[in-house]
Amino acid sequence: DMMPTFKTTRRSTPWLALPLLTMLAFPAFAQTWKINLLNADINAFVSEVADITGKNFVVDPRVKGNVTVISNKSLNRDEVFELFQGVMNVNGVVAIPSGNTIKLVPDVNAKQSGVPFDFRNKSRGEGVVTRVIWLDNTNPNDLVPALRPLMSQFAHLAAVPGTNALIVSDRAQSIQELSELVRSLDGGADDKLEIIQLKESNVDDIMTQIDSLTSTSVVKDVRGSRLRVIADSRSNRLLVKGDEKARQRIRALVKQLDVTPSDFLGGMRVFRLKNASAKSMATMLQGLLASNSSSNKSSNYSPSSTTNSATPDTNSTSSSNSSSNNSSAPTVFSVNGVNIIANEELNSIVVKADPAMMRQIASTIDQLDVRRAQVLIQAAIVEVSGSNVEQLGVQWALGNSSSGVGLINFTNGGASLAKIAAGVAAKAYTSISPPAGALLGFGASKTGSNGQTNFYGAVLNALNTTSGANLISVPSVMALDNVKAEMVVGQNVPFITGTTATSASVGGTTTPFTTVERKDVGVTLKVTPHIGEGGTLRLEVEQEVSSIAPTSSLGAATSDLVTNKRSVKTTVLADDQQTIVLGGMMQDDNNQSLDQVPLLGRIPVLGALFRSKANSYTKNNLLIFLQPTILRDGNNVDSLSQERYKQIRVLQLELDPKGNFNRLPLSVNEVYAKAATDVNPALTSAIRSNFAPRSNDTKNTTTPKAVSK
Repeated sequence: DMMPTFKTTRRSTPWLALPLLTMLAFPAFAQTWKINLLNADINAFVSEVADITGKNFVVDPRVKGNVTVISNKSLNRDEVFELFQGVMNVNGVVAIPSGNTIKLVPDVNAKQSGVPFDFRNKSRGEGVVTRVIWLDNTNPNDLVPALRPLMSQFAHLAAVPGTNALIVSDRAQSIQELSELVRSLDGGADDKLEIIQLKESNVDDIMTQIDSLTSTSVVKDVRGSRLRVIADSRSNRLLVKGDEKARQRIRALVKQLDVTPSDFLGGMRVFRLKNASAKSMATMLQGLLASNSSSNKSSNYSPSSTTNSATPDTNSTSSSNSSSNNSSAPTVFSVNGVNIIANEELNSIVVKADPAMMRQIASTIDQLDVRRAQVLIQAAIVEVSGSNVEQLGVQWALGNSSSGVGLINFTNGGASLAKIAAGVAAKAYTSISPPAGALLGFGASKTGSNGQTNFYGAVLNALNTTSGANLISVPSVMALDNVKAEMVVGQNVPFITGTTATSASVGGTTTPFTTVERKDVGVTLKVTPHIGEGGTLRLEVEQEVSSIAPTSSLGAATSDLVTNKRSVKTTVLADDQQTIVLGGMMQDDNNQSLDQVPLLGRIPVLGALFRSKANSYTKNNLLIFLQPTILRDGNNVDSLSQERYKQIRVLQLELDPKGNFNRLPLSVNEVYAKAATDVNPALTSAIRSNFAPRSNDTKNTTTPKAVSK
């Protein structure tokens, strides 16, 4: 190995060679060096270059090896440093500036060593820098695969997401050469914007065909395309940007495609509707054409049609009259020279118009004939009620057969002693209604010498009634968007509204005549859903729960019927599958009744024999919930139907022998809980904890009843 040899000269006296230290004593003269090395140690070479250039170097321990340099030209300090960087490059070492020092690291580790960023794009030479190259017309992702093989192994190249730029880390000179290549590929110097107005075709249809043929964007401007085509639906035109050849190719293609459709040439077309109603569509088109005529006086249609713009012509009138006799007759009308026939049997519309108007009508029908979303509305009516009634009283009877009977009779005692005595006296025992509770009677009678019978008796009535009821109803109904739906589950009960009696002219026979009105009693749900743009629903809800109140009289007539009614009518906002509360009621009734004989009923202890008391306490809690679910396609409907069928199967298997559930759900959302596919012991416990008791589940016990948890 040889140590590096540096020859120092002065440009003013090129023929004179002086030692280095001698030349440093004369700074007025420029110094030059010739560098010739043969298998010199790289670290020694770095040390000599540091002395010449005055720069500080930090050498990575992994930088090792020998270098060979052959130079016949004298170099100044800057040229020596450029030569040094070239030698390092050849030997797989990069120089990375870092403050006042320069780090020398292997090129494979350059990316982890803090490569400086070249903000002004002025760096040159062999130094490693990072630079951003902006593009105008080309997609950067398209250039990366083509440029990467041309770069050194340690270099980094990537497209920046969201921007039209490339980020590059490499030697400054390599980046400069790469930038020139990118500019050549990006081109776009003669790109111009051109507007192509369509005359016969719809811009969206033409755009779809162009996209298939040229692989350009359909509805949005994709950066990086050498040719960009944008559809302007409002003006029915195309915006084209690119070079002259590309724009000329698009112009020729559009000219061939922008022709009158063959089905428009005859002036008549049949539109078979997939989702919309033919009659509704025809009515809407009639209104659009009429309003278009009134707002555009320079219409190309015949002036004679102006008088018909507001109302259908004679054909329309005759068709309307005939449709009253035949519901299947088509609806016909003519507005501004456009004839439209709605055939409800085939759900189709026949249109006769000129090509320009036919194109507008076809576009309108395509936008309106779409599948409407449906909404499943589930309501949950949860009612928990309980009552406790206590009665205790004593009634007395005293008298004889000649002078009559005296009674102490109380109305709140349950069993009426007067009725019992009347039934016994008339020996009509079947007319005596058996009282509820414990009934204890005692007494005695004695016949005197005068033949009169004296008697006395008492009746003790004691009753304690506790009742509890859990009622839950979950009605659900499916409705189209903006269409009212109604569901009624209950009975159609007759109510007497009037009674009249008519007498026959012969025989004087009186015939009663009764008028009856039938009303629905049960659960009624009426709802009109409106789906907003973001999926929020506006619901117009009418919910009613009614039932026939129990009556104490046997065989009560329909005019004596009393109905309990709980209803709510409101408009609310809800998100998809959100459970909301519509309303509720909490009611407590506490009644106390005391009947007693004056003075006697106030006697301590003994006064209990001359009084009767009754206490009743009733508590009723009612809440109404609602949960809407949006179903936008057939797959959603099928999935929901299968889910509901599984629920019914699981419920059928998990009912106990008496048909009861164990308890109410822990939360209202569990009312709409999804049923599992398989039935297993774990599911049995889940079902019993997730579903409510059956409707009208009422139990009478001797103690107050609480809902178990």
